[in-house]
Amino acid sequence: MTAHLSSPFHLLCSRPGGEELLQQELEATYGIFSNIAAAGMVQLEGHHLPEDALIFEWQRLPHARFYPLQKGESVPEALTAAVWQFFGEQPSPWAVHQLAVEDEDTGGSSRLEGIVRELIRKGHQLHPGIKKWERKPEKLFKGNKGMILQCACTTKGFLFSVAAPDQLTSSVPGGRARMKMDSRAPSRSFLKIEEAFVRMAHEPQEDQTVIDLGAAPGGWSFAFAKRGCQVTSIDNGPLKIEDACIRRIEHLHRDGLTYQLAKLQPPVDWLVGDMLVPPGKVLGLLRYWVDGKHCRNLVMNIKLPQTNPLPALKPVLKWMERHPGLQVRQFYHDRREVTVFGKIAE
Repeated sequence: MTAHLSSPFHLLCSRPGGEELLQQELEATYGIFSNIAAAGMVQLEGHHLPEDALIFEWQRLPHARFYPLQKGESVPEALTAAVWQFFGEQPSPWAVHQLAVEDEDTGGSSRLEGIVRELIRKGHQLHPGIKKWERKPEKLFKGNKGMILQCACTTKGFLFSVAAPDQLTSSVPGGRARMKMDSRAPSRSFLKIEEAFVRMAHEPQEDQTVIDLGAAPGGWSFAFAKRGCQVTSIDNGPLKIEDACIRRIEHLHRDGLTYQLAKLQPPVDWLVGDMLVPPGKVLGLLRYWVDGKHCRNLVMNIKLPQTNPLPALKPVLKWMERHPGLQVRQFYHDRREVTVFGKIAE
């Protein structure tokens, strides 16, 4: 029997193992029911994609197509034509995102790389000169031009989607924004705050003021101090920062939940926090620091309960409606948690 391309459908990517949270969010927020297509992939059929990115969404593949390509099978002409049909009469810059799917026995990254190479080679035969239009993905996202070809292998075959950069959720493949660890950082939570800077598209500047609630052992405080910020770390626990930047950190042995600025003290440039407390406690902090105009930039982590996480987040989401400059997303470096971040309107 000859294999055929599927009809178009939409895919949303999430943390592998977090598909049910994404499904619950789709149903609760938009009334959209979905199916799990693969590890970290939720499939929508017969629906428009939500305009805004969802909390638990890492990436999206609009109008995706599936072909049941077996291991070792050559890329057929029908698949080549479908992938490169956007390149017909008017050439356009393009780039490839290869997405990892954590299914068993997908053949690994080498299989996907081989399929992509063959697709490009056959695409060049179909549209001579196609290679000269290939660009680095970051250049297309920066200028919001051209097309991004997203590709993935599952246990059942090959997935692809072709879309403009502004149709995607993230500028990195699969939304997996892997940050580089600094060996001087005292904990891996450092990666979460580094990812927040990337998502906010701006970093803290030298001599800016920072309050880090629940700072110990100091991963977030270190990220600011190494950039030359003046950091106040609030935690009864010890900091484990051995770098010289420790001189830029004032450690106050106080409870991050009850710490407040002195009267008439100006707002700080950054308020950040990563504490093991329930969402309701975090909401109290947000109301004081944001509603009280005590900070200009915010990064606040929220731990999710094991059961009914969306209802637990609902009061925070309701509060955020008054603050359009803030977002809440599950970062690549988050675990069972989400992060509220953004600039506070003056």
